Amino acid sequence: MEFDRAQLKWNVKLSMKNTRPSPILVTLLFSVVVSVGTWLINTVLGWLLTGGMGRISDTVLIYMQQGYEMQQAMYIAMLELFRRGPGAVFSVVMGGLTLSVIVALWQSAMGVGYKDYCLSMVRGDNPPMGRIFNALPRLGQVLVTRVLTGIFEALWSLLVLAGCCVVFVAAVALDMPFISPLLLFLDWILMALGVAWLTMRYALVDYVLLDKGLSGMEAIRESKRMMQGNIGRGFMLQLSFFGWGLLIMAIGGTGVLVPLAVILSQLGGYGMSMNMDGLLAAAGVSLLIAAAASIVVTVLILWLQPYVNGCWASFYDWAKGTPAGSGGGAGYGGGWSGPGDYTWSSGSSSRGTGMGPGSGNGGPSTHNPPKPRDDPWN
Repeated sequence: MEFDRAQLKWNVKLSMKNTRPSPILVTLLFSVVVSVGTWLINTVLGWLLTGGMGRISDTVLIYMQQGYEMQQAMYIAMLELFRRGPGAVFSVVMGGLTLSVIVALWQSAMGVGYKDYCLSMVRGDNPPMGRIFNALPRLGQVLVTRVLTGIFEALWSLLVLAGCCVVFVAAVALDMPFISPLLLFLDWILMALGVAWLTMRYALVDYVLLDKGLSGMEAIRESKRMMQGNIGRGFMLQLSFFGWGLLIMAIGGTGVLVPLAVILSQLGGYGMSMNMDGLLAAAGVSLLIAAAASIVVTVLILWLQPYVNGCWASFYDWAKGTPAGSGGGAGYGGGWSGPGDYTWSSGSSSRGTGMGPGSGNGGPSTHNPPKPRDDPWN
């Protein structure tokens, strides 16, 4: 089956539109559950794993709330820690590392469950909200698979980083300082692209884990097998969301820079004899701009998260070779199939549902559905 990224993304949007409850609400629930779970782990286990000492950052924050400056608070917290002896230092260090691992594993397990929800969504199963917890019953397999995948990705990243460092050091050794900054920038770009390209082989591990029941090295090998010949397609699919990231950054930056500029303009205009009414008005306008930008960014993220994960779920079904319409498969005819949906194909004929009759049956030519277009931000 020929790969068509625009058609894939079109089908995912249709699936999101016709899934109830809305994927945006499910994503909001997912974000709240992950955040609350992370807070509980840090709060409860943080004290247990560090022998009641807690994290150094928490102690520093307590002293800062009492009126100490940051440097003074850090000094007092470290002094208090070392007074407790080497055992307390070891407890805090190892407890902090253990806590970080537990938090990462919790977030990873929930992330796999969320991907399972998105896979069910693009297959037209209309999954319930509770689907995001689907990975927890197989927590052990999920964690082992995630750890192994992370190790392989880290090793590939180190290899690419080492290669880029060798190239940069060799360029510096040539004693051409005016070229070094450019080479450093190009090295950074090549390293990011190289890591993304090499780790693309593991992009389908989570979907294989829950859909095929494989785990550990079996899931990793199956993902690598399915990505053979598809790494470039997967890379371009991931790259196609780059524009959305820029849009979110632009809106977020506007919500910070514009209010700051408004307030600074008031301060610079009035100096020591500033007009408090004008300053309060500027502060109110700045607050509204910042709040509006925050709301827009939040909504975009809540929409973009199921969209991106749904596209990867659909890519998984395509790589697996699920026939369109077979068991709700999310290929280029899978997913939700109802009024307004259609399967696009190149050529003189096109068939659709709710889009007007096609001309494939020898009848008079009528309006054919247009070819789906990719996102305007790609």
